[in-house]
Amino acid sequence: MGRLYYIFILALALLLMIIYDQYDAFLLALVLILTPLPLYFWGRWAGKHLSLSAAGPSHASRGDTVEITVTVAGSFLSFLGSPDLLLDGKAYESYEETKEGIRFYFTKDALHCGREALGKAVFSWTDPFGLFHFHQVLPTLSYLVYPRAVGNYHAALASLRRLTGSDEVEYFGATPYKPGDNPHLINWKITARKEDVYVRDSYPADSEKIVLAADYEKEPALRDTVGDALYSLGLALLSARIPFRFAFATAKGPMTAAIHSREEWMDSLSGFLRAGTGDALRESALSPYIPICYITGNPNPPISPILHPAIWCASSDAPHAALAGRDAIYEALGGKK
Repeated sequence: MGRLYYIFILALALLLMIIYDQYDAFLLALVLILTPLPLYFWGRWAGKHLSLSAAGPSHASRGDTVEITVTVAGSFLSFLGSPDLLLDGKAYESYEETKEGIRFYFTKDALHCGREALGKAVFSWTDPFGLFHFHQVLPTLSYLVYPRAVGNYHAALASLRRLTGSDEVEYFGATPYKPGDNPHLINWKITARKEDVYVRDSYPADSEKIVLAADYEKEPALRDTVGDALYSLGLALLSARIPFRFAFATAKGPMTAAIHSREEWMDSLSGFLRAGTGDALRESALSPYIPICYITGNPNPPISPILHPAIWCASSDAPHAALAGRDAIYEALGGKK
């Protein structure tokens, strides 16, 4: 039974009232007209006893395909007509009926790094006779999409080496031997070329040699370039056992973190993707004596006057940047244009 049939019934009821001037005909017409009203209120009442829950990944990597599950549960679910679910305007790919309710499955491609929304889930249904349509909306959820590594560690370290003013790759992570240093840390490759003995630099926790700063860009293409470069540089530094400091801005103010391990790097990267904003160095209290690699999509970002960072700009229209454009940044990292 649908609305078209109900309109036909209403017309028939009115016709009975007009043709037959009798009390029984009036009651019959009144019953035909008022019968759908309980269905309407029942449909609204049943909807209030429905619960929607979504499950998806807490994070993914750019380029992954993620699975999203939306479960609809309720005591009167089996009495609802034509149940349907749309996620971000798209129909479900499959579903199954379980003890908890109906479980709908969707897949979504993680195209861009950053804060990605799962989309708004809308569950719709009708009363048993299909007269009235109802819907319930599940608030939009989000998950984090991590950037992907680009190029190779050697090229990334070479680019940072030029930033720090060192021309020899061996000196990036090595220091002259001092009495008391662990002999097992001797860097024999450098020692063989020099008159002095060199050891691998263990770097105390408070002696980060370089700072990575980044802006969270709203435009997906710029954000991908910034995220990929930031992630790749961080991994390259950690591969050489070089601690560094990571700086970014949030709505609550600037944030900095000392990075000495991959776990610390991933935690800080998650914080950046979750709450990062732009203008990372506007109010930064970083030391002007430590080299800073500032990765942004803004050709003219506001920078604290005491700082003089090397700017890697994801936008190609940045004449004052050390590197400008996606191709130049990827090439510096040893990746494909």
